[in-house]
Amino acid sequence: MTARRTLASKLPHALAGLALALAALTGCQPLPKEVKPPEPVVVKTPAPDPKLVDLAAALPHKLLAADRTSELQVRLRIDAGQLASAKRPPISVVLVMDSSGSMEGDAIADARQAALALVDSLADGDRLAVVTFDSQSRVLVPSTTITQTTRADARTRVETMTARGTTDLAGGLSLGLGEASRGYLNDGVNRLVLLSDGVPNDDAPLAALAQQAASMRVAVTALGLGLEYNETLLAALAQQTGGKFHFIEDSDQVVAVFRDEVLRLEQVVARNLSLQLLPGPGVSIEGVLGHTTSPTANRGVALALGDLGEATHRDLIVRLRVSPHRAGASLELMDAILGFQDAVVGAGQLERRIFVSAKTSGDAQAIATSRDPEVERQIARALADAATLDAIALARQGQLAAAVATIDRAEPLARTQAKQLDDNELRAQADSLVKLRKALPTLGPAPAPMPAPGQPLAVDAAQPVATMAAPSSAPAEAATVKRSHGRAMRRLQGE
Repeated sequence: MTARRTLASKLPHALAGLALALAALTGCQPLPKEVKPPEPVVVKTPAPDPKLVDLAAALPHKLLAADRTSELQVRLRIDAGQLASAKRPPISVVLVMDSSGSMEGDAIADARQAALALVDSLADGDRLAVVTFDSQSRVLVPSTTITQTTRADARTRVETMTARGTTDLAGGLSLGLGEASRGYLNDGVNRLVLLSDGVPNDDAPLAALAQQAASMRVAVTALGLGLEYNETLLAALAQQTGGKFHFIEDSDQVVAVFRDEVLRLEQVVARNLSLQLLPGPGVSIEGVLGHTTSPTANRGVALALGDLGEATHRDLIVRLRVSPHRAGASLELMDAILGFQDAVVGAGQLERRIFVSAKTSGDAQAIATSRDPEVERQIARALADAATLDAIALARQGQLAAAVATIDRAEPLARTQAKQLDDNELRAQADSLVKLRKALPTLGPAPAPMPAPGQPLAVDAAQPVATMAAPSSAPAEAATVKRSHGRAMRRLQGE
C-alpha cells in the first residue's frame, strides 16, 4: 500500500517531466501551469459638477447705435461660490528668490523671514522648493514633500540665504521651473512665487520661460520689491502664465504677502482656468484689458487665468470693434468659453459657455436709457488703468512720445466720465495719470524736457531707442511709477 502511494505521488511530476521532454523534442513551449485572467479595468467616474463656478456677461448699453462702427467693451464676470467643506487641494510651491547684492541688509533678512513663514504655513503633504539667484542660480531646497523632518531641513537651508552678486533672474526662473516640473501635482495647485528687487542681467530668455511655465500650467506670482525693479517685465511674467503681480514697497511687507499667497492657494476651488473668446460676424476682438492674449482659430483669442479662490470673482473687460448694422438688428457679439479643473470634489475638467449679444437702434434716446451705470463705471476705471500700464510699458521701451500721447488721450476722457458718472475714484485715477505723465521721462534712456499737456513731445529720430530703460535715479518719480503700476494691476487683476 505504501509503495502504491509513493508511486501515485510521484506520477504528476513524472508526467510533467515527460511533457517538458516532448516539448523540447518538438520545439514547442509547454503550457503554463495556470493561466490567470487579466485584472479588471476600473474606470473611475468623475464626481458630479459642484457648480461652484459661474460665468456671466454685461454690457454698458443694451442698445448700440445703428449704421456706424462701434467700439464696445463687454464685462465678463467669473464667480466662485463658498465651499461647504474644509477640503483643500494639495499645494506645490516653488520660491524663486532674488539674492543679489541689491538685497543686502533689511531686504534679504525680510526675504528670509518670509520664506521661513511660508515653510511653516504649508501643511504636511504639500511640496516645496526654494531657488535663489544672484550672479549664479542655485537650488537651495530641492522639491520635496513637507514632513516634520523635511520642514526642519528646509528651514536650515533657507537660513543660509545671503545677498551677493548681480541679478541672474532668467537662470533662477529656469531652475525654478525645473523644480516645479519635478514636484508637479496633477491633482493639486502648482505655483511659482518670484521675488525680485532689480533689473535682470539678461531679459532675453524670459519670454520663452514664461511660455514654458504657461505650457506646464504653473502660474507665476511675481512680486516686485522696492523702486528699482522693472514693473512691466515682472507683470508680463505673471500675466502670460495666469498668475498675479504684486508691488511691495517695503521689504517688511514680504512676510504678510507670502502668508496671503499660501491662504489663497489653500482656498482654490478651480485650477488652470483658460478663457477662449470667439467673435461673431462683423466683430473683432481688440484685446482684454490688463491681460495678454494669444490668437486662436476662427479669429478668436485665448488667455490663461490661473486659479480661482472660493467666494471670489474675477472681472475681465473685453474690447470689441463692431461693424455697422441696420437699426433693429440682433448682433452676435461673441462666444465665451471658460475651461477649468475642479479642485474640490474630483469632477475633472469642466466648462462654462455663454453667448453675448446686443441689438442696434437708431433712437438716441432709447440708447441713452439703456445704460447700465455700474458697468459703465467699472469699464471707465479699467480703461484708465489699462492706459496707465500701456504708458509705462511704452516709456520702458524708449517710446516716450507714444507714452505721453497715451496719457494725453486717457486723462481727459477719465475726467469727463468721472463727471458724468459722479465717480470720485475715477477722478483720483485722472489725477494719478497727470502725476504719472511727469514721471515717465525717468523710465526712458535719456530724460527730456516735458512739453505742456496736450503738446507733442519732440523726439530726435537719429538717436537710438533703448528697449530696456535704466532704473530711475529719482526716488519720488520712481515711487510714482511703481505705485501707479501697482494700483492699476491690482484693480485689473480683480483684487
